[in-house]
Amino acid sequence: MPDYGEMSDIVGKMKRAAIDCFMADQGFHPNWGNDQIYAKWGFMLNFYNRPNPQGEGGGDGNGVNHSVAPAFDEIRAAIDARVSPWLDLPDGGDACDTLASATSSAAAILGTSGAGASVQNTGALATANETVQQMVGNRISGSFKPAFTDKYYTQFKSVSRGLGDACVILQLNYSAQSAMWPAAKDDVAAICDSARAAWDQKAGNAAAASGTLVLTVVGAVAGVVGAVVTAGTGTAVAAAVLAGIAGGVSSGIQGIARNVIVAGNTYLDILGSLDEALGKLNDALTKQEDELNAALTEAAGIIRSDNATYNLDAFALGPYPIGDGTMSMVREDATTVSNNMQRIDDELAGAVSALGSAPSSNPTPRNAGVGRSSSGTHYAASDLYALTARCLELTTAEYARGHQLFNATVEDFFSTDSAASQEVTRLLAEEVLNTNLGV
Repeated sequence: MPDYGEMSDIVGKMKRAAIDCFMADQGFHPNWGNDQIYAKWGFMLNFYNRPNPQGEGGGDGNGVNHSVAPAFDEIRAAIDARVSPWLDLPDGGDACDTLASATSSAAAILGTSGAGASVQNTGALATANETVQQMVGNRISGSFKPAFTDKYYTQFKSVSRGLGDACVILQLNYSAQSAMWPAAKDDVAAICDSARAAWDQKAGNAAAASGTLVLTVVGAVAGVVGAVVTAGTGTAVAAAVLAGIAGGVSSGIQGIARNVIVAGNTYLDILGSLDEALGKLNDALTKQEDELNAALTEAAGIIRSDNATYNLDAFALGPYPIGDGTMSMVREDATTVSNNMQRIDDELAGAVSALGSAPSSNPTPRNAGVGRSSSGTHYAASDLYALTARCLELTTAEYARGHQLFNATVEDFFSTDSAASQEVTRLLAEEVLNTNLGV
């Protein structure tokens, strides 16, 4: 199998094979006794010099009235024009793998399992949240309960899973990019070597040439995207909109065509076939990145338009009366609630740490004209990443404020802290409802 790491050698051989085919189209072939020249008949003294094995030189000759070196230069330039944009493809690899792992780990902590998460979803956050609800709902009385439960249980449950889904969409992008570029390199090498083989075959230098090729990039990306979506949407029921976006991009990528053909009867036919093959590869890359970019953009748009579903700080706490004589609780139950809210504080802090911040540079740079653009999905991914990280940061801070509010409410009930009532009032006044995310 041709190796992308040997593209310089492959391109050189393509150039000589193409020139051989061009000369064969004119009736000239490598001389049977001296394959460094082209002649129409083995015994003729009139000949043209053949390029070296790397396609360099040649075109002048002996006993001929003109040089074909300019034609050889045109052939070499034609091949360079087609292949050069494909010579510096990104690795995908480490940079994308790191981002995929970070987003997958954050998703797992938030309760939406990403594929291959380095931190698998233990359900710790969801378990703690359910415990809070059971204790407040069944063991504590008070007119503050409806507002507390609505924001710090019901809405928080939706927010945490929604942010988990956003992380899965980010993982979907970075995992796809990680798979895309090594496979694209294999496809480029295979297409170029098939063109070389076709020119060699038509020049009489080989018995057969490669025909139909299956683009490995399509299967590679479809496979990894399917794996991420299957893992990620199994538990993401609270924010099904984002989960549906992830499923949609998977279906779109699965349907992309994957076959190319490199063949022809003349130098120009095969050159046109090379154009078509590289064009189809580029179409596949572009369509895959378009699917990913659309998912990233749509997810960011949904989060901005319905921020309270993805940012606890944007969801208003309802009326929160205290000291009205309806409250009833025992210390042990209140302590259980507070302990589990602390577990949630810790889980959220872990998710913030795992996710980190949006990448400052494009992890998959490439030449213009390859994929959807030289920046690929970077800007859309970075926007969703920054938005998700900001919403998670605000949610973490807001849940911690809710924890403090509950503790102050408890201390006021038990009259263990003379300042508790003022603390409740202060915390209620600090509700910002921050929808201006700054990203």
